[in-house]
Amino acid sequence: MSEHKTVTWFGDDPQQNTFFFRSPFRSWKFLINTLLLVMISVLGGFVLPKMASNTVLVLVVFNFFVLNIVYPYWWALKRHARVNELYRSGRIAEQPAESAQNVILEVADNSINEGLRNTSFVFGIFLLGILLGKFHYFK
Repeated sequence: MSEHKTVTWFGDDPQQNTFFFRSPFRSWKFLINTLLLVMISVLGGFVLPKMASNTVLVLVVFNFFVLNIVYPYWWALKRHARVNELYRSGRIAEQPAESAQNVILEVADNSINEGLRNTSFVFGIFLLGILLGKFHYFK
């Protein structure tokens, strides 16, 4: 009766990382990043016609869109497919939550998804600044 047992809270219960072992669209983090991509694209579609008189600015914004939104998203899908191929070929397998391989996969998952979120957020702020500047809110 005097034996102490540790209690594991839900937040402390380590989980396996399964991001790379199935479709990326089954991950809530990746779905949020996809939603951000769609929202930024819609905002870009709203902002670019407002700048139609300044061709250089349109090209700069479009270039930033490709480099900061499209390319990182494509890169994330490509890297996910690469790790998923290793899983399907049997070179890596799902590991217990405490294993080193699971920790590495968790770091890779977080790196990919946080990178996508950060670039989308910063580009969205950039577009919002252009839009507000175009309507002369910063005078």
